[in-house]
Amino acid sequence: MAGIGFQLARTATDGGVGGIVGAAAFGALISAGPWLITAVAMAALNGWSVGHLLRADAVIVHTVLIYGFSLSALAAAPIGILATRMAADRIFARDAAGVTGIVIVALGAGGAIALVVGALLFGFLAGLSPGRAMLATIILAWLTQIWIVAPLLTTLRRYRAVPLAYLGGIGLAVILLAFLPARDASGVLAAIAIGVGVTLAAILWTIHCHFAAPPILRLRGAITPGMARIVAAAGTAAVAAIWIDKWLLWAGPDSVATIGWLRLNPINDQGSFLGLLTMVPGLTLILVVGETRFDRAFGDLIARCTGTSTLERVEEARREVRRTLLDALRLLVLVQALVAALAWVLAVPLFDAIGADTRAIFAFRQTSLGAVFHLIAIAATVALAYYDLFGRIMLTWAAFAIASAVATLLQWNYGFAAFGWGYMAGAVVGACVAMALVAEATVNLIYLLFVGNNPSVVGQQGRLL
Repeated sequence: MAGIGFQLARTATDGGVGGIVGAAAFGALISAGPWLITAVAMAALNGWSVGHLLRADAVIVHTVLIYGFSLSALAAAPIGILATRMAADRIFARDAAGVTGIVIVALGAGGAIALVVGALLFGFLAGLSPGRAMLATIILAWLTQIWIVAPLLTTLRRYRAVPLAYLGGIGLAVILLAFLPARDASGVLAAIAIGVGVTLAAILWTIHCHFAAPPILRLRGAITPGMARIVAAAGTAAVAAIWIDKWLLWAGPDSVATIGWLRLNPINDQGSFLGLLTMVPGLTLILVVGETRFDRAFGDLIARCTGTSTLERVEEARREVRRTLLDALRLLVLVQALVAALAWVLAVPLFDAIGADTRAIFAFRQTSLGAVFHLIAIAATVALAYYDLFGRIMLTWAAFAIASAVATLLQWNYGFAAFGWGYMAGAVVGACVAMALVAEATVNLIYLLFVGNNPSVVGQQGRLL
């Protein structure tokens, strides 16, 4: 993503005030565009379903989409992050055929997992009819495959492709919904499935046009089994960190039964999802400012390490990496803390304006504050990824997820006023662990580069932590 940041930074520098605004808007679109588009589409669908669907049908659609969105992210996490890591190595080696082979295998594996999960979830636990269970499972499978392949579009320098693909799929679904002969859950799920399929097809076509070589799966030397397990676990833990408090509260005292054995917690879900949207400014800063500057500083350090620089000049570059990290973190915390403060102050008029349940204000406020620490953890794990310390990334997100689950369970019976505290506690713990790990690695970075994480010394599997 640093390549995108370079272009946006240049736009902001050369374009004056308009360039700054444009870079910020475009950065938000790239870093969180699909997420924002999906959130708006979900809100619009919920509003539309009130006047066009029976309550039972609306509940089915709503439940399928929420479970499909969350579980598709979980199913895609280990495969998607591993495929991205392996594809990055093939791109660096200018091996287009190898990238295509990785994509095909990843799509097949992710789709197979999602089909099994969907069949058990919607066919057995939800007790949907075979037709509706099949449509819900298809949505889950295609969403999983979108999670897997969408990051590869950032390698093509065609950054508009992802949001345009989402808009195209949603637009087609809207058209189909407008002309449904009989508006029930089956028809709506079919329209949504077609829209999701079009989005996936658009993304795959874009990738196919760029990586046009016949697919070849090169397993020899691709990645060691130990490293593959660590990378996959890191991706899974990162998704669990975001969702685990929601999953637990779906079975909490304030949850409601929806379809079959499936449950939701409308109050917490509404406030949490709105609170997570406050992360957009921070994600944009990480993209446009943080990772771009860090990429330059770290690249300079690597160049000195592989060149003929003295130890003094190498140490000077390491100190610049540390300074860059601290400057980016200071700016990130300042901006995101301001956003969180505005969310706390403006929560009541915001919820009145959109007609949301005011009981969800507690979850919204706690989540918006937790987002500050969540972004600190994200920024720190970006640096750890550059250092190739995926074991520490896994530990960061595992600590986040465990702390979030424990805090949620400790406040199990405290009612809706405690919603969001679990996520916030997890984010604080995750941020602290991440900062400690990245600080220790940055202090000892020269040792790690030459000895501690050097494949010729520790082996191709790398360090665990």
